[in-house]
This record gives sequence, C-alpha cells and structure tokens, in this order.
Amino acid sequence: MTGPVAYSQQDSIAVIRMDDGKVNALGPTMQQALNEAIDQADSDNVGALVITGNDRVFSGGFDLKILTSGQAQPAIDMLRGGFELAYRLLSYPKPVVMACTGHAIAMGAFLLSSGDHRVAAHAYNIQANEVAIGMVIPHAALEIMKLRLTRSAYQQAAGLAKTFFGETALAAGFVDEIVLPEVVVSRAEEAAREFAGLHQHAHAATKLRARADALAAIRAGIDGIEAEFGL
Repeated sequence: MTGPVAYSQQDSIAVIRMDDGKVNALGPTMQQALNEAIDQADSDNVGALVITGNDRVFSGGFDLKILTSGQAQPAIDMLRGGFELAYRLLSYPKPVVMACTGHAIAMGAFLLSSGDHRVAAHAYNIQANEVAIGMVIPHAALEIMKLRLTRSAYQQAAGLAKTFFGETALAAGFVDEIVLPEVVVSRAEEAAREFAGLHQHAHAATKLRARADALAAIRAGIDGIEAEFGL
C-alpha cells in the first residue's frame, strides 16, 4: 500500500501508520488511504487494529488549505469524510487501539478519541483548537468529545480550546494510558494483541449497545453537516 498510509499485518493485529511527511493532514487523500487500510484489515480478518502517526505528530487535523480555499463544497466533503471515518472506527466490530505518536489537533484529536484504547506520551498536546482560530466546532465533533471526555473537560475542550497533555489528557479522557515516547507504538501493539483475544461478537455487540446514543447523535451531525454550514 503506497501513499500517506502504510499497512502491515502482525500476527493477529493490523498496524496502520499515517505519514504524509508533514503533519498527517486528514484531507481526502489521507481519509481514502485510511479507509482502504481498514478495508484491508477486514479482508485479513485481523483481531484488532492499531492506528499510529509518524515520528513527529499523530495528526494536525483537517487540511487547512481546503478549509480556507473559499470553496464550501470541498470543505464540507472533507469534514463529512473525517467524521464518517470516526464513526466507522467508533462502531468498528473489533478493538481499535490508537498510538498517539505526537500532537493530536482538531480532527486529529477527534480521530484519537475514536479508538477504544489510546496510548500517548506525556508531552504530546491534544487540542480541539477550532474556537481559538475562529471556527465553530461541528456537531459531530462535539458528540465524539462528549462520548469520551469528562463533563468538565468537555466544556473546557470545546468552549475554551484548552490544550491537554500528559496527566491532564489522561484525567480528561482523551487518552487511556501514558508511556515513554519510545514505547508508544510497541505498547499499543501489545494492548491490541491482548484485546484481539476478546470474544469478537460480545465485543462488537456491547460496543454498539454502549455507544448507541452517541453514534446516533454523530450520524445526525454528519447527515446535517451541509445545513449546519448553510449549504
């Protein structure tokens, strides 16, 4: 698999690595590559997924060139694609482990929040920075954060564009485990192998049951995204 995503199967797990050589912008090309990698994992019938960033960043979020191009439809399509990807991961029938290898900003933070188990290092910033740069956070993104964050952290992350890292990210609910930077990926792979041994049907059915309300709200946000932005 070529392009900004590398795929490898390691025993019972699939490892999907984002690396566009820059900040792993979640534009249409990256979104397509991620979906194709997940399709490959489906075909390989792996027991769990690991999604990682590159050596510098997990993801800096949506492609700002598209967001600021002045063309509304490409921007809307990119937003929809990002949230469809998050929805796919949140409802994925097998465990999804995120290896947060660097900063996770905006859609990068929402993608991180779409994993079942999230491993990061202390110094990596996690932020929904939309309000700080003059943007209103889309409904779908708010619902993702509402699902994963504490009530207080949700309000601070959304309305104040607060940056979380280390123990604050752990307490907020953005990550589940803090490790040394050099073992983020290996620890995520270890966790994925452990989770791959779970009863698959029980995991999938329980995940959907536990997230039913959130998934319905995210779906409503995706379906209404054009109206939300006046199109």
